[in-house]
Amino acid sequence: MGTTSQYFGFFSYALAAVLVFPSVFFPGANGTTAALTTFASIGVAFVVRPLGALIFGHFGDRSGRTQMLIYSLLTMGSATVSIGLLPGYADIGVAAPVLLVLLRMMQGAALGGEGMGAVVLAVEHAPSRRRGLYSAFPGAGASLGALLANGVFLLLSMGMAPDQFRAWGWRVPFLASCVLAGVAVFVRVSIPETPAFKDSARMHGKVRVPLTYVVRRKPRVLMLSTGALVVGNVLYFVTQTFALSYGTTVLDVSHRTMLRVTLTSIAVQSVAGFASAVFSDRLGRRRVCMAGALLCAVWAVPLIWLLRTRSPWLITIGFSVSMLVYAIYSGPLSAYLAGMFETRIRFTAVALVFNTGVMVGGALAPTVSDRLVALTGSVWAVSGFVIATAVLSLFSL
Repeated sequence: MGTTSQYFGFFSYALAAVLVFPSVFFPGANGTTAALTTFASIGVAFVVRPLGALIFGHFGDRSGRTQMLIYSLLTMGSATVSIGLLPGYADIGVAAPVLLVLLRMMQGAALGGEGMGAVVLAVEHAPSRRRGLYSAFPGAGASLGALLANGVFLLLSMGMAPDQFRAWGWRVPFLASCVLAGVAVFVRVSIPETPAFKDSARMHGKVRVPLTYVVRRKPRVLMLSTGALVVGNVLYFVTQTFALSYGTTVLDVSHRTMLRVTLTSIAVQSVAGFASAVFSDRLGRRRVCMAGALLCAVWAVPLIWLLRTRSPWLITIGFSVSMLVYAIYSGPLSAYLAGMFETRIRFTAVALVFNTGVMVGGALAPTVSDRLVALTGSVWAVSGFVIATAVLSLFSL
């Protein structure tokens, strides 16, 4: 519930940024400048996520997992609702995009604590042979949040005129998120602290500064774990952000069609990611992750080819298979990384690794992809970008 709420707000921003924010908050810019500005406003959250990971991770290792995850929920909820209430550029001028970026940074900080914090909470409650299964639920929550965000935006775009959607319809998901966040906080308050955290604190004490401990004792694992995360984030955001924007602005595919495509692909991801995590309890997490990273490289070229056909059915296949191979790769990865670090510094370590990997892959993917197309004049350069990151992640794994 908590992860669903967080990712609903986070992905609502990404969708609104692609579909309406250029005209609402960045008017007057030409197409390329507007796209770059929009991607930058999306990416700033990824830059802030490691900072949020350090803050929430530090206190999560010092004070407990559950308390910090409640605070991360409240931070995300307040930022998301505030975006829904924020006046546009026409009303308050340059203050509008400035405030928008600040609120996006709040979202990023909150997700920095949530992303792997929820996995740590689940894994530390799990039997040793069921960590893949338990870690699958926060992953499914992330997919469900993205699915709900895409579904709500699709229904709104189908149910109202384009002018109405741009004027006020896009605000509805942001304002409605307070209901989902409220339910999630209520549920999360009832979760007990993990037995592993309590046992570790009693037997080994608490590390005064977990970050310093991790950097000094585990530098190699930190770097390789971060590298392992890159390709999944690149493929995900190339598909769900860059390709979504490229399809609507360059290929003239309708917003509604692309939203339907995105919705279908995320539904595939939610099922496949859960299954991949569960099967990793039997097959081994590292082995499944490596197979997924290899598939990400293989699918980089067909994805772009299917997108360029402009056929809704073929684009749906391209997006869906892309999310399928991403899910195979990412499903067991959370539990795999959580097992790399000891309990008393686990929240800080895995949150730092996860969010740094997301920052490197997710924040750069749309912007780098857009610049590669502009510099080379060919969208095929994006396939090369994905393949290069797959090589990095395979080496790291």
